[in-house]
Amino acid sequence: MRKTSRFVIWICSKFTREEIEEIIKGLLDVLANRNPDVKPKDDFKEKHPNYRNFFVDPNPPLKAPPKTTPKSDWRKLLSSYKKKRGRPLKPVNPKDPETKVPRGSVCRICGAPAEYLYFNDGKRRSQLKCKVCSSLSQVHPRHRNKTKYFCPHCGHSLYLWKERRDVSIYKCDNDKCPSFLKNKAKLNLAEKLLAKVKSSQFKLRYQYREYHFTKEELRHSAPEERDPSYLFKIHNSLNTLCLALTFHISLGISARKTAFTLRNVFSLPISYQTVLNYTEMAAPYCHRFNLANKGEVDNIQAGDEAYIKVKGKHNYVFFFISSKKRKITAYHIDGTRDTLPATVAMNEAIRTASPEQEIVLVTDGNPSYPAGIHFINQSHEPNLTHKKVIGLQNLDSESEEFRPFKELIERLNRTYKFHTRAAYGFNSRNGAVALTTLFVTHYNFLRPHISLNYSVPIPLEFLKDIDTLQGKWAKIIQLAIQPSLN
Repeated sequence: MRKTSRFVIWICSKFTREEIEEIIKGLLDVLANRNPDVKPKDDFKEKHPNYRNFFVDPNPPLKAPPKTTPKSDWRKLLSSYKKKRGRPLKPVNPKDPETKVPRGSVCRICGAPAEYLYFNDGKRRSQLKCKVCSSLSQVHPRHRNKTKYFCPHCGHSLYLWKERRDVSIYKCDNDKCPSFLKNKAKLNLAEKLLAKVKSSQFKLRYQYREYHFTKEELRHSAPEERDPSYLFKIHNSLNTLCLALTFHISLGISARKTAFTLRNVFSLPISYQTVLNYTEMAAPYCHRFNLANKGEVDNIQAGDEAYIKVKGKHNYVFFFISSKKRKITAYHIDGTRDTLPATVAMNEAIRTASPEQEIVLVTDGNPSYPAGIHFINQSHEPNLTHKKVIGLQNLDSESEEFRPFKELIERLNRTYKFHTRAAYGFNSRNGAVALTTLFVTHYNFLRPHISLNYSVPIPLEFLKDIDTLQGKWAKIIQLAIQPSLN
């Protein structure tokens, strides 16, 4: 209350009576939820930092149960038995074939084979006893015949916790698992009390998400294809179309200002809708050109999402950029930040990598990236490693080491925002994909980069002798449209 009293005294010393009445009125609006933009401070998250703190476990599950090393050697035990008794220990010889233990059974203590094992629980036949070391073991450990994954921390079998159309979630229920005990120890007193009531709101146990994405779902976003003959049926020349791309894409000018410039500077009677039509006409061929000329990728790439608006709603552009060559290796637009679009972007980012290449992907704390990396590493090469950079301050060694790469993608996002700000949102998803595709063409092949000694990220020989931007745009479109005409 001492802070509150001092704050009241400060307000009275700085404001008049009428101003204080306005402040009180504004505070009453906040308390009555009449001002949706302003909310009172909620210290619940500060007291419960691990409440609903979802994260993806970095270690993939084991696909086979871990091999346990026997505590003793059955051969040595047999040798000592022979020395002590003067005769060898005979194997088990069951009279009834049905009482014979399953083939391949091994004692978990000494490693004795099935010949020295017998059932120890009568007709149930679920418990084995070793004749060599007299230890007990189970025939079928719990869940081992029902699951295909095992916990990487304790080796316990994972059970199928939840199953949906696109994902199956496996979970470890071992109360002695080191991962579970470690996460449980992180909880403070308030969280431990809350966990007794809402245990499902705290992620304590190891989980693995197995996604079932199809090839159709993993398709990279692309502009809508059009008939190539449309480009030869326009009322203006290819140079005019490329002039419109130069102003609208390369210089980041809006479609209306581009039409104004072409009409009043070059005497070309073009409307702003024609500029947008030219953009959507050229985008499919530039998209094909981007994918065909991407080339090799660096071992370290950074990824992030930029925000755009399509029909008034937030959409996300997933970008990945190479750390050395500074080229955009993936660009994918989606309405969510879920695992599927993140996987599509990462899949495209490593498409041209060599099979033996080990790639490190640097992203923020979005859990969609590590979940997608688990999916890719299951059936794809090369092997991906994820590095996470959290917040604006380096609170751990990983953030400090890889923050320079995260700054690369943040700078790319600002450049992209500059080139799309003039659009003030998009009326269709195809318009957003088209402008993004042409931006990538400009960024990779036409835009000089200061860190590359004013060279472009992907230099092409056939563009070096062309001096003008519109000439380079025309050359790219001509080369991109040729395969579709053959």
